[in-house]
Amino acid sequence: MLPRRVCFPDPRALLRPEEITSPEVFSERISVLLLGGTYKTTRPGRHRQSDALLVGALRQKRPVVLDVGASDGSTALDLITALGDAFEAYYVTDRALSLRVRADDRGRAFFYDADGACVLAATPRLLFYPAAAGSRRWPRWVLPGWRGAIPPFDPAYPEVSLVQPRLREIARRDARVRLRPHDIFQPWDGPAPTVVKAANILNRAYFSDDQIRRAARNFWRALAPDGLLLVIDNRDAEKASLFARTEGGFGHIDSIHGGTEIKELILSC
Repeated sequence: MLPRRVCFPDPRALLRPEEITSPEVFSERISVLLLGGTYKTTRPGRHRQSDALLVGALRQKRPVVLDVGASDGSTALDLITALGDAFEAYYVTDRALSLRVRADDRGRAFFYDADGACVLAATPRLLFYPAAAGSRRWPRWVLPGWRGAIPPFDPAYPEVSLVQPRLREIARRDARVRLRPHDIFQPWDGPAPTVVKAANILNRAYFSDDQIRRAARNFWRALAPDGLLLVIDNRDAEKASLFARTEGGFGHIDSIHGGTEIKELILSC
């Protein structure tokens, strides 16, 4: 993947908490990170109609929510607010909820995923995605005059949280709200949820149909009987489909703006 110019936002601000002045600013800084083949693009308030659809379908039940691919947790905060106190547990999950970082005195920052791979190198002018490019070295035209290899991962590197500060504070105060890593292509090993929310992760821009079916089957296995699956797609407008777990698969309940592009794929699982 080719580098791109850092104009705004600059992910190096994640190393300087004093520059993160609002949830929107935090989400902007997170949005340039590429993890597991997907950008962590998000912002608060993206799922208002979808959350209202889900809350209405719950009919005052107190759900256990599994929010997958939750990115920085902005929209998880929105749904927690919409539910009020009416939930048993809320699991905010993503493939990687933390990064390791190395910064040097020339303004460069190197971001590493949980496996120790450098996923982003940021300078005052450029971003470079070495894992996506299959490279462990800077191309000479990226940073002329420096031919050094990208520093290897070191456990001593400081950790940078990818989770909204307010959500981290809520999780510290409320034991029902839990932050943990989870890969949608692996079985869920926690309590059976009554709701799975999958927003802006299950789409054909990221995954093949076979991969989407595999993830959907994992959700079906994880869900409690009669549990709900909410799939959201915000790439152009807020579109969503709400499904119910049935004995043999998923049944469609309702959709917003025509529903997600993978509605029929979910129904075929």
